[in-house]
Amino acid sequence: MSKDIPIGLKIKAIREARGLSQIEVVERLTEKGINMSRETLSKIENGNRTVSAVELNALCKVLNIDINILFEEDEDDDLVTLFRKKKFSEKTIEEVEKLQDMIKMFIYQKKIYNGEFKPQKRKPLWEEC
Repeated sequence: MSKDIPIGLKIKAIREARGLSQIEVVERLTEKGINMSRETLSKIENGNRTVSAVELNALCKVLNIDINILFEEDEDDDLVTLFRKKKFSEKTIEEVEKLQDMIKMFIYQKKIYNGEFKPQKRKPLWEEC
């Protein structure tokens, strides 16, 4: 079962992961010949406006992403859920869960290494109190 995430939300998530403000994205779009206001970008990100193919192409170049990333579907079901549905033993499910966690961590690390994902900087817990 797939879960559809609107393209605007994906654009917003990637923009924020890159540490770019809406203003910075709009300025970079202008350099590429696309005139878009910050408000328009906000509407796109919030799903209140469609995005044209030309705008989408320019946004992908500004965000330095492959356009196909925006059309990938996120899977709701993971391997553990699949194995549970097939009624495997709890021991097997635990092993699959460990394997799945290792794979997720590997993919996450690979994205960071390739510069595809920038983890959010967080304050240490002792500074948040």
